[in-house]
Amino acid sequence: MLETITLTAGEMTATVSPGLGGRITRFSRAGVDLFTPVADSNADPSAAISGGCYPLVPWSNRIRDGRFTFEGKRVDLTPTEPATGSAIHGHGNRRAWTVTGVAGESVRMAYHHAGDEEGWPFPYRAEQTVHLSEEGLSMTLACTNTGNARMPVGLGLHPYFPKHGDVGWWFSAENAWPPVEGKFPVGATGIPDRLDFSEPKPAVLGLDQGFGGWNGTAHLIWPQAGLGLSIIGGANLEHLVVYSPEERDYFCVEPVSHAIDAINLATKDVAGTGFRVLDPKHRFAATVRFTVNAFD
Repeated sequence: MLETITLTAGEMTATVSPGLGGRITRFSRAGVDLFTPVADSNADPSAAISGGCYPLVPWSNRIRDGRFTFEGKRVDLTPTEPATGSAIHGHGNRRAWTVTGVAGESVRMAYHHAGDEEGWPFPYRAEQTVHLSEEGLSMTLACTNTGNARMPVGLGLHPYFPKHGDVGWWFSAENAWPPVEGKFPVGATGIPDRLDFSEPKPAVLGLDQGFGGWNGTAHLIWPQAGLGLSIIGGANLEHLVVYSPEERDYFCVEPVSHAIDAINLATKDVAGTGFRVLDPKHRFAATVRFTVNAFD
């Protein structure tokens, strides 16, 4: 049976499952779920599990066809999304993380990637800290390049939110990154009126795309449940991915550091991808806070 750690602060509860991809399998206030709960905390971490919130490291979303060229060398990754042949969401969500510390309502976890696993030739150490308070949940994710060569890097979180009645959202961004070639963008565009969420709107279903120049704050509201949630991202998270499938009982608003397939777009000199390179022994980190608001 996989280890779970339950954190409690006032009316807030969070369950952490280190062995299930370092995932938050439940986050709730007074019994009302804020993340779509994962029913089976003993599931296979390598399987696709739609629920909770998991870390995206050392990249987020899809790398097209599971391959890229970095500093003159071609890298072929193990495809982890059979439908597209892409490598998706990095490694962290499919790894068993090791608990490195528990203090109060905080859990620290880590894992080490030795290099060449799943075709990713760059060794690194991933670290994650989860902290629960009476105001909400915060998560800090970090990646340290433990090798002797530079490596591409990206981070993010992938939370699943339940559709409690008529949900709404709003956030500000500078541009849209719509899927043009299948699920992949080719660059930034202006934001059409339909996707201008700078003011509160009912959730738009059927989206699977990114937004760039995100200002670091997004808000969700579930009027029937009397709850709102603010997603506050750190300075390194400049992009937002919204996934809202019509046929599912969840939607996702994902704070991330880069655009979908940023590593390949950057080689084509596409601007604003958020693509980053991490020098040896250097660390890249980001923090996200989920602050809960209750109203009558």
